[in-house]
Amino acid sequence: MKRVILAMAAIAFTVPLWCRADLADDFHRIDGALDDALLDTYSGTTASTSTIDVIETLKGLKPYVHTPEAIKLLEMNGESSSSAAQIGQARAQMEQVAALEMIRCQKAGDLQGALAWRTLITLPQFAQSVSGEMFLQTPDIERAKSPEVSHSLTKEYLQWQTMRVRQLLDFLQEQVAQNMATKEVIEAYSAEIRALADFPLSLLQIGEVKSPGSLPGPMKWIENSDPKQNADAIAAWRSEVESALPNLLTEKDIGRMQRLLIRFIKLVPREYQNGVHNGEMIIPLEYREATQFSDQAQTLVNQLAPVWKQEGPQVYQQYRPLLDHRLTGLQSMLKHLAPQEKIQEQADTIAKILENEFKISARRTGDVADVIEETALEVRTSLGNSLAAAKSDRWQEAESNRLDAYTGFDTEIEPRVLPRNPTLGYASERSFIEGDGASLGIKALLDSRAPMDQLEAAYSRTLQNLDRCMELLKVAVSPTTVGFTAFSIVGREGLEAVVILAALLAGLRGQGHAQTRKGIWLGAWLAVLVTIVTFWLSRTVIQSLSRFGEKLEAIVSVLAVIILLIVTNWVFHRFYWTGWNAKLRSLSKAAQNVTSSRWEHFALLGVGFLTVYREGFETALFLQSLLLEGNIPAVAIGGGAALLSIAVVGLLTFKFGMKLPYRKLLVLTGFLVVTIMVSFIGQTVRLFQTVGWLSVHPIPNVHIPDWAGLWLGLYPSWEGLFIPPLALVYVGGAWLITRWRSSAGKREMALAAGTGALRPANSYSSKK
Repeated sequence: MKRVILAMAAIAFTVPLWCRADLADDFHRIDGALDDALLDTYSGTTASTSTIDVIETLKGLKPYVHTPEAIKLLEMNGESSSSAAQIGQARAQMEQVAALEMIRCQKAGDLQGALAWRTLITLPQFAQSVSGEMFLQTPDIERAKSPEVSHSLTKEYLQWQTMRVRQLLDFLQEQVAQNMATKEVIEAYSAEIRALADFPLSLLQIGEVKSPGSLPGPMKWIENSDPKQNADAIAAWRSEVESALPNLLTEKDIGRMQRLLIRFIKLVPREYQNGVHNGEMIIPLEYREATQFSDQAQTLVNQLAPVWKQEGPQVYQQYRPLLDHRLTGLQSMLKHLAPQEKIQEQADTIAKILENEFKISARRTGDVADVIEETALEVRTSLGNSLAAAKSDRWQEAESNRLDAYTGFDTEIEPRVLPRNPTLGYASERSFIEGDGASLGIKALLDSRAPMDQLEAAYSRTLQNLDRCMELLKVAVSPTTVGFTAFSIVGREGLEAVVILAALLAGLRGQGHAQTRKGIWLGAWLAVLVTIVTFWLSRTVIQSLSRFGEKLEAIVSVLAVIILLIVTNWVFHRFYWTGWNAKLRSLSKAAQNVTSSRWEHFALLGVGFLTVYREGFETALFLQSLLLEGNIPAVAIGGGAALLSIAVVGLLTFKFGMKLPYRKLLVLTGFLVVTIMVSFIGQTVRLFQTVGWLSVHPIPNVHIPDWAGLWLGLYPSWEGLFIPPLALVYVGGAWLITRWRSSAGKREMALAAGTGALRPANSYSSKK
């Protein structure tokens, strides 16, 4: 009895294996028959295949198919007219049938059957199938039957066939561009593409994917016509097909691909300039990089098209044709080795369309430290994947991953490293591409299929350079420097407000001026409140513009530098100490002379408000720049310590009437501001270099320690070393001019006094 049970179990186990073996044999037999018929159609050696012939061929799969939707696909409905189109459609629908049956078997718990159908699906180039197989090779059948596994398998299949559609479109467009396409080729491939892109409704529902539009009709081919006309027709048809593909991208995928797209466009002219000179190719590697970036950009545009069409249909309809036209023009210019300025102009135009119309930025948004950390992680991951692919002889995949790593480094890390350490920045970049005189870079070694020990050494060098770059950027701004700067600026502005307010109230002592003092004090406290509101509003506006990254930081830094220049200038100008105080006193007296008590109250509020808010506005704006450059705790500690000091000085002055050496304190803090200004101008120069508004010209054989950048704002380039000290020239010039004007004024007063003394004597003498 036991033997009978074992035998029955063996039969039950082996019969499905026989069926699956028959399934694979029949599937490949039918697929081969369709391929042979298609080749015969291309060559014209046989008569046209009828619709009935194709349907009869597909009937060989019906014994294995149980899904109604799949059975309907095998019947084909006779949609295609020509033989080539029928065969192309049949080839695609066999893929859809395999996917439908795979999901049916998976839901029923027949994991071996699901695997058998899955192995029949044609994978696109560079696709991997490991993750789906793991779902179906588990001993936990109940878990494998879950809707989550159905969703994952379906999403994987949709991604595969979407990739295949684009790869078939690439092939078809290339055949047309090279004038190698025939009517039969166009009919077969366009029918296959349409059938592949027309996903079964049940698969879209299981994958929770929404198709953005309906598919276009068959590709119209005009024989013996202008090649450009057919090229334009296939480009337009391709755009319609890709617009109808489902959007399988996550928000993270979309952001990454859009950044890659604009990075590729901006890298094209730079790589081209390195590889081509005066119409001659001097470095083939760099030239190939430029053409590869251009091709990759076109591929990304095609992949992002469904997203753009869904999110901004008007912008898409208006600018997609222009974008395709410009990209095609760029590829043509590269092919014909056009002048550098033409390549640059075309790339700039494409970048402007992407930035201004499609709202794409090459840079990440968010906190700079987070952006750098995330980018470094992505670069390391891509380099690791690249090396693993090379070890498995998947050289094209290795190059694709290297390209992802390089563009991330080039866009986010290198621009921030170059102003601080140009030697390290350029060496790190070259390690991704051609390398230097001592050792070849990753790109050069991948192209030559170098031995694995050389490749591993190149990847190791690049990762070491990346680590050095990260160490440099992590200490880019010393928290101590930021805190000291915040303390100096807030302390000086606050002390200045105390001094002016004390001088203003000094002439308003006594009970008779009590109401006047009260009005000025209310205005001063109102100014404090408005300063807080100003700080909050400016912070909100700046955070809303955070997508502009260092560009916004550079603009705010320029405003802060202007404020610093004004503040240091006031240190030496007598007008500020006398004229401004005199103006406030005159306003105060005018307010007291107003007949209406209501208007007098408002006028006194205005006097107190102007006294404090002038300093508060400058402080609020300057702190925004510090917050962009440094971290919040450092700014908070420095600013808080300054506010505490000002509170103590204010209490001693207004409560206890102590007279402190205000002028000396202000001059001392003024000189502190001068030193801060030099450092801050250096940081602003670095920001301008980071965003590309100012070039980086390294000084050969000159090394400046990193602490010089942290504390003094001095960096190893001509711009970073010689622009910041110009602040000292400005301050010294302002001091000399002030002294000269003061001496000239005294001489004029003395001369006027002397002349005035002589006039009465002369007058008396003449009369006499």
